[in-house]
Amino acid sequence: MVKWLVVVTCCFAAQWLAGCASKEPSPDVQLQELVQLLPGHYDNSAQARSDSERGIHPVHDALVLDIIPIDAPMIGDNVFYVQESAFGDPRRVTGQKIMMFGVVKKEIVQTDFALAEPFRWRNGQLNPDLFKSLMTQDVHSSKGCSLRWKKGEGHFSASNEPKTCHGSAGGAGMAQIESRAELGPEEYATAELAFDRPGHLVRGREDDPFYRFRKQSRQAQEGDSSASD
Repeated sequence: MVKWLVVVTCCFAAQWLAGCASKEPSPDVQLQELVQLLPGHYDNSAQARSDSERGIHPVHDALVLDIIPIDAPMIGDNVFYVQESAFGDPRRVTGQKIMMFGVVKKEIVQTDFALAEPFRWRNGQLNPDLFKSLMTQDVHSSKGCSLRWKKGEGHFSASNEPKTCHGSAGGAGMAQIESRAELGPEEYATAELAFDRPGHLVRGREDDPFYRFRKQSRQAQEGDSSASD
């Protein structure tokens, strides 16, 4: 009788654990959570200020990120435009790209695209309809550089496969690129390191590679810019 009860109890426990495992959100559900979190107006001014106050050198550049979802049917679903600019000087645009997210083999995959004519799309965050005309010939991606996203406790994290990702690193020629990212409700962090063939760091910083962007209201950012003027 006791043995029978033990067997029945174990069976119920196994079914309960299986039920718990089945309740884990599918990659498609997690993807939708990620793409809902991502859009926003961000800056890392707090990080740059903290570096300066603590005497850290070099200080992380103070930057602004605008990330908006766009309707670009020729590129795919879950597509975003990203524009980076200098904090306090929105006219100094320092980077632009297109990001696309999808589920591949049960993994959330991010593919980045460079714009063939960046100036044509500049300040597109103010006019999202502009991207309805975006065609495949307007962008190009680096093969082997996709990021794989995973959901953790209260946030998402991502990394690429450095062995397959290569890009130009100025005078160092071609370099191996290591990229990482983190995303939570109020912060988006990115890091990129480039290593030459012997394995020396030629771009980025190993001590604190992440640029940590906090989500802001555009009105607050404009107020800070006016105060600095």
